[in-house]
Amino acid sequence: MKLFGWFKKNEEINELKVSERKTSLLADAASAIAFAEVGEHETARQIMAEPQGARQIMVVSTGEYFSGNLVNYSVAMAKRLNFQLLAVNTTTAPLTLPSQRQEEAVAIFRENSERNVLELKEKAENNQVHFNHFIELGHQDEVVDRLYAIHPAMRYVLTEPDPEVLKKSSGKIDIPVFDMNSYQGMLA
Repeated sequence: MKLFGWFKKNEEINELKVSERKTSLLADAASAIAFAEVGEHETARQIMAEPQGARQIMVVSTGEYFSGNLVNYSVAMAKRLNFQLLAVNTTTAPLTLPSQRQEEAVAIFRENSERNVLELKEKAENNQVHFNHFIELGHQDEVVDRLYAIHPAMRYVLTEPDPEVLKKSSGKIDIPVFDMNSYQGMLA
């Protein structure tokens, strides 16, 4: 499995990244206004919707499903650390289709992802873990970068294990955990 492409410097900077989460309502409002002024209304709403100082774990699936192992591990980790969960389904499959079929493929992906995330959502709610769900098109690395800009309080990223590792494993499965604090210097 490819480790996120954060080790190479992005030479073409074409997006605004939030570098730190402000701790006051006024500072958050100012950030939200700045995003709204440049047309990023959804980003502005998300900044204002997040509780102050909320720490987050992003759980990423490159498809429509979250495995039982990833569901159990992510909820247990979020509960133990008192973090929120940001579940993300991402894919590039519809982007490879002819344009007339892309819209239908995206709609099917969204519908299946929304239905399949219910187990994770219910388990999080039953454990008093705050939960959000996103469905994004694009490569996993790009989606994580984009969402990290919106949610700078995100500390960890959890993903499904590499399929090749799963084939070779006999028993216990390790869930990959990426610490965003380790990568902050490389994102700049």
